[in-house]
Amino acid sequence: MAGSFHGYGRARRLSWVALGAMVVGCGDDGGRTSDNSGNSSITEAGSGTAETTPTTTATASVSVGESSGGSNSVSDSQSTPSTVSDATSVSDSATTDATSASASDPGSSTGPVSASDSDSTGTTGEPPPNCEGMGMGGFDFSYLWVANTDQGSISKVNTETLVEEARYFSDLTQSGASSPSRTSVNITGRFVVVSNRNTGWVTKVAANKADCIDKNGNGMIETSPDKDTLLPWGSDECQLWSTQVTNNVFSGGAGPRGTTWTPGDFNKETCQFDNQKVWVGWLTGPGQAVMGRLDGETGALEVTVPLPNWPLYDAPNGYAPYGAAVDAAGYVWTSAVFSDSTWRIDPVTLEVKQYSGGNGDAHYGMTTDSKGKVWFANYTGHGGVSMFDPMTEQFTIIPGSTGNLFRGIAVGADGNVWSANNGGPLGCGLIQISADTLTVVTFHQFDQCGTPVGVSIDVAGKVWMVDYNGWAYKIDPETYAKELVPIANVHYTYSDMTGGGLLNAVMPQ
Repeated sequence: MAGSFHGYGRARRLSWVALGAMVVGCGDDGGRTSDNSGNSSITEAGSGTAETTPTTTATASVSVGESSGGSNSVSDSQSTPSTVSDATSVSDSATTDATSASASDPGSSTGPVSASDSDSTGTTGEPPPNCEGMGMGGFDFSYLWVANTDQGSISKVNTETLVEEARYFSDLTQSGASSPSRTSVNITGRFVVVSNRNTGWVTKVAANKADCIDKNGNGMIETSPDKDTLLPWGSDECQLWSTQVTNNVFSGGAGPRGTTWTPGDFNKETCQFDNQKVWVGWLTGPGQAVMGRLDGETGALEVTVPLPNWPLYDAPNGYAPYGAAVDAAGYVWTSAVFSDSTWRIDPVTLEVKQYSGGNGDAHYGMTTDSKGKVWFANYTGHGGVSMFDPMTEQFTIIPGSTGNLFRGIAVGADGNVWSANNGGPLGCGLIQISADTLTVVTFHQFDQCGTPVGVSIDVAGKVWMVDYNGWAYKIDPETYAKELVPIANVHYTYSDMTGGGLLNAVMPQ
């Protein structure tokens, strides 16, 4: 029987020891409302709803099962599919035995199992006997996934060898017209999803050939062999599914942005994570933001959750939810760009809470740490790094970080926070902050620094900074040694590119 990895139902709290060296804990947050003197205000909305008759949002999903022995199938979860103009062409190219693709029917929410189901979670402090030795969350390999925004592709870079091993088109457009940006890697590092801002598609790719699917039945896996060879859309057998969460990308800011996996339910019998989900944010209309939950295995859109009081910073249209992350309790967090607010979704009840700082925050990148705190990189406003503590409902600005232009942000298991900076008094580089003392440790400069955007931490604890202009750096957080890694094309990518963000938040080493 699979137990709840999220570790909460109505009880909310669960401190637990997971497998091997993997420990998880988190704090609660209450319902206080406070003033604007650095404190937060909360707006509560009703629970989200499953949209059974979407209007501005239609979804087409082409999916393949995750098991290596699976067969091709087109996701068809409603009897009368909505019309999606791209669905048939995707079906024709992405699968060999399907004749049509249908719009997914967002079904009813099925939240995580209650934390009280302790018999099946393996949370007694001892790892299940058949799951010994899993190590770093089960990672047998580690990759950096970089969105090549101008090419419409995603790169797979080995974090140990620094070799770019493969490239994949991110959607059927096969060009920069799709504008891929946000990535998210699942809890075991086996799968990545990438969201395409201009076309509304979200695509899943397998990191390991063992998880790829022999779609044409020729007894071999046909996939990109190197950085220079991209297979035509639909023919790469490591591309598992692609779902168009919206066919109404009505403006440059409307398409899917904030993207995150949830860990799923750990099954102590198989030592695998079941029921993994992907959350993605987009706009259904000007100033109307939603977060959608996709089935991680099939890509089917299950539910959309409206986000209240969404700001219009690009009036009259606005931007989609900009960042997304999951905390150790299973809550899904998101934020609006240049806003001082953050929204928290309960994946069980779909209740939404909005927290506002009133302190000059202007959020750009965001992440969570193992203590349940939410971190923000602020591009304008006070121009610093800030942290929100759900326990106290307080926003804190890190002294010495203000006046800059921060974008991507990541937190390591060692308690260090890293954020890429594009300008201001600190200049081009990477700030390092102690999450424990809430102070700046140092600012890292680089011999070659253009427009650093993305920051991610791999499962070995190494820090990655991806530059917009065609390269990345690997940084040793102890020695500060830096290695330059060329990656061709333009990279507007700054969410979790390695899986380390999710792993460190819910399974601190």
